[in-house]
Amino acid sequence: MWFKRKKGGNNRKEKQNVTVRTITIDELQSAINAYANENPDISLRTLVKDNHEVDTDLLVSQLNGRPDRPFYMSKETFELFEDPDYPKWIDRCQLACDQYVLETDEEPITPGDSTRKVNYLKVQHYLKEKPPFQLYLHPQDRMVTHKAPEK
Repeated sequence: MWFKRKKGGNNRKEKQNVTVRTITIDELQSAINAYANENPDISLRTLVKDNHEVDTDLLVSQLNGRPDRPFYMSKETFELFEDPDYPKWIDRCQLACDQYVLETDEEPITPGDSTRKVNYLKVQHYLKEKPPFQLYLHPQDRMVTHKAPEK
C-alpha cells in the first residue's frame, strides 16, 4: 500500500545556523586539503558544482563557517578562482590538450618556447573558440594553468 509520510518528522534535515564570514582563497585551499585528507576515498570533483562553484556546504566544518562569496574550481586541475570564467576555460583547454597528446604523443606547445604557452593552433580542432587569456602547460604534470612560469 501507499503510505503518506508525515510532514516535519525525522525525515527532514534541519539546516544548521552557520556563520557567514570572509574567507580567502588560501583558507579555502587549506579547507579543501583538510577535506581531502579526511575523505581520501572521495574525489575532489564532488566539491565542484556543475557551474564550477565550490560546494562550501561540504566544507563548513573545515572553514568554521560559510564564505560570504562564491569561489570556483576547475574540475580538471583543481585550481581555485574568484572569477567564474577561468575554470571553464581551463577545463576546456585541459581536455583539448589531453586529447592532442593522446593522438599525437607530443605536447601542444611551440618547440623551444621556454614559457610553455599552449599553442592554440595545435588544439584548435578540439576547442570551439580560443580562450580570452593565455594558458600554459606545466612541465611536470601537463596540467593547464593561467599562471606564467617564473623565470
